[in-house]
Amino acid sequence: MPVDVRNQSDHAARTGAWGDALAAEDFVLVPGAELTALLPAGDLDRLANGWDRLELDEALFDGGTYRYRRYGRLRADGDSPGHRRFTPLPHAPFWQSAECMPDYGGRERVFGAISDETLLDPALLGLVAADLSVVERVTGHRGQWDVGLHMVRVVAVPAEPGSPTPEGRHRDGHDFVGMHLFRRTGCVGGESIVYREGRVPVHLTLTQRLDSLVVADTRLTHEVTPVVSDGMTGVRDMLLVDLNAT
Repeated sequence: MPVDVRNQSDHAARTGAWGDALAAEDFVLVPGAELTALLPAGDLDRLANGWDRLELDEALFDGGTYRYRRYGRLRADGDSPGHRRFTPLPHAPFWQSAECMPDYGGRERVFGAISDETLLDPALLGLVAADLSVVERVTGHRGQWDVGLHMVRVVAVPAEPGSPTPEGRHRDGHDFVGMHLFRRTGCVGGESIVYREGRVPVHLTLTQRLDSLVVADTRLTHEVTPVVSDGMTGVRDMLLVDLNAT
């Protein structure tokens, strides 16, 4: 069942500023406190509980058991400023080209599904709507978007770090990608590195809930350093949002 989302008037000013930064730098770091202020109060805790119900990522090319995830898809339609309609799409395997992800050789990967209830959670839709407002400031595209959603948990124990991006420096193969931190406990590392041709790499660490990074995936490469236990079981929970104009 489709769900309509309407942004408040103050959203446009904030997402517009983030979009201008994205247009200028090909990435933007969004402070979690500012993004949280745009979302329905009290919904984040409910959404965050979903990371406790992920499945082991059995498709990791390195055979690791440190990553858990679920995957889902939405169609987003914007027929007027500040208004969007989100429709869950049928569950399907996830695919990236061998050019973007040579370690997976262009193979489809099958992950557990994100439930429609979670896909249409007001907090999740608010995040996706904010991401779309940011990137539309760059593209001017007001039509339809295919949205891929990845709930990912990386776990680190004292004897084994966890790698958010075992493939290393890469592109994901999407127009834009939003990366939102939901939880980070018991660990160090997990530094995001953004590479732009001819420029010094940018090093960023997401530490607070909803600290976020939005990147123009076609214009740069990126990676995240391993997550290392600080003596207990470390956890890093992320929501990754793939955005592709259609």
